[in-house]
Amino acid sequence: MNRIFGSLGVAAVLLVLAPIGSGAQDSATPNPTEQRDADFCGAGGAGCDPADVQQWKAIGNRLADLSSADLSQYAYACAKHADWGQDCETDPVAVLKRLGIEGY
Repeated sequence: MNRIFGSLGVAAVLLVLAPIGSGAQDSATPNPTEQRDADFCGAGGAGCDPADVQQWKAIGNRLADLSSADLSQYAYACAKHADWGQDCETDPVAVLKRLGIEGY
C-alpha cells in the first residue's frame, strides 16, 4: 500500500513540475511566429511595413482595386522611386507596368 501512495506522490510531483519546467524552456526560446502574429503587425504583417510604404498603400487603395500583393509591390516601388511620384500619385497601374506586372 505504501508503494502505491509513494508512486502516486512521485507522479503528482512530476505532473506539477513538468509544465513549469517546459514553460520556462519555452519562454527562453525565441518564437519567430510571434513576429508574424496579427496582434504584432496586423493582418498579413502590413503593420510592420515602413511608414512611407503604408502611406503609399493607402493612396493605392483609394486610386485602384489592386490585389494585396500588387498593392504591396506598388507601395514599395513608390517608396523607393521618388522620381515616379506623378504615376504613384495618379496611376498605380502605370507603376505596376514599370515593374513588369500586367493584367490591369
